[in-house]
Amino acid sequence: MAELVGPILEVIKFIGRPARKYLKYQRKFTEYVADFKQALDDLLAKKADIQRQLDDECDYGKIPKQEVERWFKKVEEKLAHAQHVEDKVSKGKCLFRSSLGKLVDETTQALKEVHAEGHFSGRLVVDDPSIVAVKLSTQTLVGHQVSVRDEIYRYLMGDEVGMIGVCGMGGIGKTTIMKDVYNRLIPEAKFKKLIWITVSRNIDIRSIQRDIVSQLQSELPDHENTIVRAGKLSKMLREMLRKQGRYALILDDVWSSFPLEDIGIVEPTKDNGCKVVLTTRSEEVIRSMGCTKVQVTCLSMHEAIDLFLSKVGQDISENPTLKSSMRLVVAECDGLPLALVTLAACMRGISNPRVWKNAVNELRGYVTLETFGIWKTRCLAP
Repeated sequence: MAELVGPILEVIKFIGRPARKYLKYQRKFTEYVADFKQALDDLLAKKADIQRQLDDECDYGKIPKQEVERWFKKVEEKLAHAQHVEDKVSKGKCLFRSSLGKLVDETTQALKEVHAEGHFSGRLVVDDPSIVAVKLSTQTLVGHQVSVRDEIYRYLMGDEVGMIGVCGMGGIGKTTIMKDVYNRLIPEAKFKKLIWITVSRNIDIRSIQRDIVSQLQSELPDHENTIVRAGKLSKMLREMLRKQGRYALILDDVWSSFPLEDIGIVEPTKDNGCKVVLTTRSEEVIRSMGCTKVQVTCLSMHEAIDLFLSKVGQDISENPTLKSSMRLVVAECDGLPLALVTLAACMRGISNPRVWKNAVNELRGYVTLETFGIWKTRCLAP
């Protein structure tokens, strides 16, 4: 008999442990349900907060991080299961409270776990690799700028020309034209990546390298010299060519020539299909860098007047007492779009003929682009 007592007690203990646990679910069922509802409310609030943040950050060219998308998917799965459990609780009977309490407790822990996973470092979005480029803000082209744009576009879409040089004096509209070209290339399937770099007067090789790499969504070590960085950039571009396809690189405001290999730019060829376009004031830069030249000239008087009137405001453009003064002012701008647009903005809302006459006198001898700012400061000073 004694031999049987030990095993019997062990069996009772084995049965007793889960039995006590189930009794606990039965006794504290209401507390488990309250904890469950709190965990559900907390998760719904967390989901709403993260969704608002994601909506704020998810601009054009951005997509949610994969970890964020996985979290939302997991949340939806847990919420669907929680709804199923909630339905069971509302229909539950006293006899089944112990097993239902266990289900409620397990679901509560799962809700708390996925809530704890909803902490993400930094932004919730990354750049969308499928986006060729983001549209640039620009002005509407006027007059012959449209034909210049079309000429550049033909070279870019064709196969014969790899290096294109857009040449013209400062303020003549080279950048405006190239922004329009850039925006028109975005929906085209020919180029898988568009890169825009502003070079400016003093060429900074490291800065250009950094700007290109940034648009490739990568980076180069700052401590390395420019030659090593050029090699790595060239490798990145070749890798992009192999994996994604051809690209077009626009170098705006180039003042002096430089070898593309010093930067790490892959030379455009008929075989790789890449294109490099630069804008410059210097025909020497066009020649020495082996570009096909596209010349940008000043606007005609008719084109200049149309541009000026479109920018100065309807109340001024339709004022008959100012027509002759406006023509004189426009004539002093020598067909430079930037001067015309800037001057129109300065004279907007000014209907006093004396001010216009003074502006004409002040402008005479001042309008090259470099001295236009001097006139603007003098003429418009209070």
